[in-house]
Amino acid sequence: MPTTRNSSKQAVSPQAQLQDNRRIAAGGGLVPEEEEGNMPNLSTLSLDELKQLDRDPEFFDDFIEEMSVVQHLNEELDSMMNQVENISRENESKGSHLVDLKRRLSDDYTALKTLGEKCDELNKKYLKKSEEYAPQHIRELLQIAASNSDADCDRHVEHFLNGKIDVQTFLNTYQSSKKISSERKAKEERLGTQLSALERAGI
Repeated sequence: MPTTRNSSKQAVSPQAQLQDNRRIAAGGGLVPEEEEGNMPNLSTLSLDELKQLDRDPEFFDDFIEEMSVVQHLNEELDSMMNQVENISRENESKGSHLVDLKRRLSDDYTALKTLGEKCDELNKKYLKKSEEYAPQHIRELLQIAASNSDADCDRHVEHFLNGKIDVQTFLNTYQSSKKISSERKAKEERLGTQLSALERAGI
């Protein structure tokens, strides 16, 4: 350990060195009055110990470490390090929990998206069926079916007049087509009457 100062070239006494270290331990200033009672009394050291304190850096460091002020600072440093470690472990634990929450959220989003697509598909089918079974649509279908049956009757008559079918066949096919046409027209008329009544009732 150097025993001279660069500026004055004078020897530094243990008392002066101790004062410097007291300033260092206090953060660059003087040790507070309440801590001075905890400072070691150099008068209790022998002359050999004082000389060793001035010559031996390791002995000097050990002497400083045994100071209550330094020990108090070390305890505070250890406490802060423990707090930092606890916070770090807590953040790591929360990080794992956050990753798990993100994964579950992603799974829920995928499931929700699948359900949404399925709901859209079912809604389209429902709308299609609703249109198919709507009373007005059924009435239109009955009108078309009755018209087709009338066309069948006309075709049977044409075939008979052209000699393509005999009388018995004509009677059987014509009567069957005419019956179907009449039934469809009757159903269409009843449905039309019901729809008109509902419309008048404001339904």
